[in-house]
Amino acid sequence: MAESAPRSDTPAVRPTKAQRTVNIYDFRRPDKFSKEQIRTVQNMHETFARLTTTTLSASMRALVHVHVASVDQLTYEEFIRSIPTPTTLAVVSMDPLKGQAILEIDPSITFTIIDRLFGGSGEGAKLNRELTDIEHSVMEGIILRLLGNLRECWSYILDMKPRLSQIETNPMFAQIVPPSEMILLVTLETEVGEVQGMMNLCFPYMTIEPIVPKLSAQFWYSSARRPPAPATLQTLLGHLSGIDVPAELLVEGERLSLRELGALRKGSLVALPGYDRGEASFRMGGQELFRMKAQSKKRGMPQAWELLDESPQEDAAVLASVDSRAASSGLEFGIKKAMEELQAGIGSALTGIAGGIANLARKQDEMSDQLALAPSELEEAPISREAERPRPFGFVKRADPATVLNFLVSEHPQTIALVISYLEPQTASAIFGNLPADIQPEIARRIACMDRTMPEVLMEVERVLEKKLSVIASEDYLAAGGLDSIVDILNMSARSTEKLVIETLEKGYSDLAEDIKKRMFVFEDIVVLERESAEKVVRRADAELLLRAMKAAPDEVQAFIWSCLPGADLARLKGRFEELGRLRLSEVEAAQQKIVSLIRDMVEDGEIFVAHPDETVE
Repeated sequence: MAESAPRSDTPAVRPTKAQRTVNIYDFRRPDKFSKEQIRTVQNMHETFARLTTTTLSASMRALVHVHVASVDQLTYEEFIRSIPTPTTLAVVSMDPLKGQAILEIDPSITFTIIDRLFGGSGEGAKLNRELTDIEHSVMEGIILRLLGNLRECWSYILDMKPRLSQIETNPMFAQIVPPSEMILLVTLETEVGEVQGMMNLCFPYMTIEPIVPKLSAQFWYSSARRPPAPATLQTLLGHLSGIDVPAELLVEGERLSLRELGALRKGSLVALPGYDRGEASFRMGGQELFRMKAQSKKRGMPQAWELLDESPQEDAAVLASVDSRAASSGLEFGIKKAMEELQAGIGSALTGIAGGIANLARKQDEMSDQLALAPSELEEAPISREAERPRPFGFVKRADPATVLNFLVSEHPQTIALVISYLEPQTASAIFGNLPADIQPEIARRIACMDRTMPEVLMEVERVLEKKLSVIASEDYLAAGGLDSIVDILNMSARSTEKLVIETLEKGYSDLAEDIKKRMFVFEDIVVLERESAEKVVRRADAELLLRAMKAAPDEVQAFIWSCLPGADLARLKGRFEELGRLRLSEVEAAQQKIVSLIRDMVEDGEIFVAHPDETVE
């Protein structure tokens, strides 16, 4: 049997499963951006992260670090579901692009920023609530600065002018695109001190669609290295050409010896040969530019001058016209001369400032070693201009404390501390004493540890509170907060409030509690002691120490102490008091502190009693 020939129509071998390549495509989440475009967006927002790091660090005077964590494309619904509620959502218009974008700031970062701006330490606050009016207004200022950084990082792609439309706290109220719309999400990890959180930038595809083709590394780098357009240079020259520069027309005079020059007086006549010949030179900005020739005369007086071709400048060949000459040589010389004068002025001002600082340092050294004089020898101190300036939040004094308390009780603890620290002690005490007992120690701690507050932040807080209370607010600012502020408040508060605050602070902030207790009673407060208690203190205290402590005391304090001394020793001690003469202020303060410590020990031992404003003695 003959073998059959192989068939030519044998089908081709199919690829195995291992050889097949399957690309997964989700029609519900179509990819709108290529990997190159995502990398370009990431590079752009690295610039935004660096600028934001600088902006927030400068605003809060604290260490802030921001960097791009990821750039992803997802649906708008997925983004909205991934962020907390409430949060800080800034809806941003992307002019000239149509549509809007979103800047979302995590609540932990938001409240840390607020805490720091209001003079706090920037400690993290785990608050789950919407922003108050004061916080909303302050965060609006921060967001506007961040939008300036956003414009800068997009400047190589588009001259974008981002504008804040509104701030929302509920993501459901920020539906800028349909839920299924694809977005580009830039996530930035943010660290403010020890607090970590996220910031997100959401760019809908339909908003940035017109510039998506430009989101390539080639276009971005070429734009970054592109020199300024000629039109921009022409515009700059156009602005410069409008600067006024002194112009002069000079004619040649006769040659004079020094003796003849010194003999010139009012009414002397000087020959001008150049004027007779009709020759002159044109000078601008202090530099000679052109030669001029008189063309027409009337009664021997030149009426018009013609510009000659030759110029005394070596680079005359490059001057194409009168306008270009003025804008080049004369303008350049004039600007150079003005800059030299400015430099000289700045140098003179800096020299004056340095001298003032040195003088201030010398006076400070003198003050640190000043002598404490007897009250009768002290001159009346001049009234400080600062003392005449109204305190911030002065309108609160005229408002009902209960009304003010209703506005403040829902605010951030640092906001409450900021406002109370600027109030007068009586007003502050009325508000502080009615705060919930569980937050009084925390507010006291924040007032005692308060840092400086930026004037614009303080102004904004005052403006919002003024609007709420509908009264006139002050625009001047004085220092507030610190130990003296909380001591004044506690001195005017009820004994129960004082005891609660001190005992609570001793558990977690023993050093702060001790400092407050030391300041709660000063040497001048000896006059509030009952006479019997004061006499016990005077008998217990060292006589020499007591006399030194009295050196800088007011007249009424001295009179009270003299009245508590035994009559037999009074003449001798007064004589010794006069023999002491002048003492250093540091010596007097040390003696006073020892007397105060003695009084505190006697109070704790129950030997004497210090009356409090809210207590009566029977």
